[in-house]
Amino acid sequence: MKYCALNPYLPLYEYIPDGEPRIFGDRLYVYGSHDYAGGEFGFCAGDYMVWSAPLDDLGDWRCDGTAYPRSTCPDQLKPGDGMAAPDVVQGTDGRYYLYYNASVNNCHIAVSDTPEGPFLPYGDVMNRDGTPYDTIKMFDPGVLVDDDGRVYLYTGFCMPGSIPERFKTPGAVFPEYSLGYELAADMKTIIRGPVDLLPGGNITTGTGFEEHGFFEASSPRKINGKYVLVYSSEVSHELAYALADEPLGPYTYGGALVSCADIGLQGNTEPVMPHGNTHGGLVQLNGDWYIFYHRHTSGQEASRQGCAEKLPIREDGWFGQAEITSCGLNGGPLPASGSYNACYCCHLTSPQIRPERYSVLECRRETEPHIYEEAVGDRECDYLHYIANIGTDTVAGYKYFAFDTPVCVKLRLRGQGNVKVTACVDKPDAEKAASNEMMLQESWQTLTLDLKEISGVHALYFRFETTGRAQFNSIHFE
Repeated sequence: MKYCALNPYLPLYEYIPDGEPRIFGDRLYVYGSHDYAGGEFGFCAGDYMVWSAPLDDLGDWRCDGTAYPRSTCPDQLKPGDGMAAPDVVQGTDGRYYLYYNASVNNCHIAVSDTPEGPFLPYGDVMNRDGTPYDTIKMFDPGVLVDDDGRVYLYTGFCMPGSIPERFKTPGAVFPEYSLGYELAADMKTIIRGPVDLLPGGNITTGTGFEEHGFFEASSPRKINGKYVLVYSSEVSHELAYALADEPLGPYTYGGALVSCADIGLQGNTEPVMPHGNTHGGLVQLNGDWYIFYHRHTSGQEASRQGCAEKLPIREDGWFGQAEITSCGLNGGPLPASGSYNACYCCHLTSPQIRPERYSVLECRRETEPHIYEEAVGDRECDYLHYIANIGTDTVAGYKYFAFDTPVCVKLRLRGQGNVKVTACVDKPDAEKAASNEMMLQESWQTLTLDLKEISGVHALYFRFETTGRAQFNSIHFE
């Protein structure tokens, strides 16, 4: 059975940011950190989970379970400590190696006979003398097994300006460049490195990386004979990439791949979504290249969900910047039929949403519209998802729907006060296609908009005018 592939691609109750896509056999696997709804536990507070989908049905995701629990981590993790973004590669021995950094400097490694896990501790990245390599904080490790079987490790954390104290651990060193290493066949012993690779935001002048210096999130690939290093740039909401002829460089700036707020896309300077950091990697699916990244929910930075977008190809054969959509892995627009949760929006703007990025240190749910979930049962999947705290001139948008037959659309709403909703096609400020209003109540009600004059593939936006605050749960086409 073919399922629609939506953004985010995992169920709305799951929060797996920092997603590294890897193909093993006939399935696409995603390895990421694990946040929780609401963000109160901070970044990466959960166990490592593995999700996968068949390559011929990228909407049919399966949870393969807990691959590596926090209790297995060799560090003594305290509340608030996170197991940060991991990567998984298949070694030349056929086993699967998971690399991650937690609360100390070391890069830990776990190993499994299967891509689903469970993974068991294998040790740390080591010096040649067998001692742990712990002089530099090995944040966000990414790993490349080259065609000749040689293994390379990429790490780094280059925050622009000075490093806040909360990011420092005893003895941690934060170089001004991202770093690369070559590992021995045992997948853990350093035989070359560290090698300076990409300049951080403090030292980009004259490098070609100006305004796109390295921040974090190293993710290496080999594509068409070139070494491609994806990274989160100094602006944080953007994934960019660099190119080299050798695995340890030198690297030159390649361009932006995606912004989780569409900043920079076709010259755009205004965020189209509430935004914070992002992290992800590249994968080729059915002949096309996709970038995986994450978005933000709950009015706070540490409640993130994985998304993916098809990348445009420039005239020089390399990647341009992707547009964020509601249908990233679908291979085309979503049908304008059936029902969709409102939280699949790829555009959420409002005068109430401050333009600066979210922070893990501040929650903005009380004052700004946001994507939210409400518990309605005891199981993990027993949640009600909706856009909350909607005020006047809030716009929720969806790209893209294919309108094959005349339809009307029904919105499921609740809240306080009167609400008027205007549907616009293609642009959030386009001439209205339909409009209707009603008095909101505490229980869910349906507001109907007539879209029977629309045909073809279009973006669809809903603009709200309210005398109180509204919640928006779903869209139903009929």
